[in-house]
Amino acid sequence: MIYRIHIKPQAGIDIVKIVDYIAYELHNPVVAQRYFDGFDAKIDQLRFNAGIFAKSTYKDVLKYDVAARHVTYKGFAIIFSIHGDLVVIHRIIHGSLIKN
Repeated sequence: MIYRIHIKPQAGIDIVKIVDYIAYELHNPVVAQRYFDGFDAKIDQLRFNAGIFAKSTYKDVLKYDVAARHVTYKGFAIIFSIHGDLVVIHRIIHGSLIKN
């Protein structure tokens, strides 16, 4: 199955904040662009393989959806859920913020 992707506004804001922090606070726009491209590629991969990821058991993930899942990219968790042929990206947060 090929899924459609919907990125919630807060997830888009999360990406912008991460990329801006790297570009402007850490003064590394090249790495910031790599992170942006990496998030984009990882989310795009979910079009084809979102269903392989198990539903999460972490409360900090499940607060976004009772059937939420997550995939990691460079220490960040991309939290998403599947609704039919639609993948909803809820948040992108640092993996250290996920606790059981």
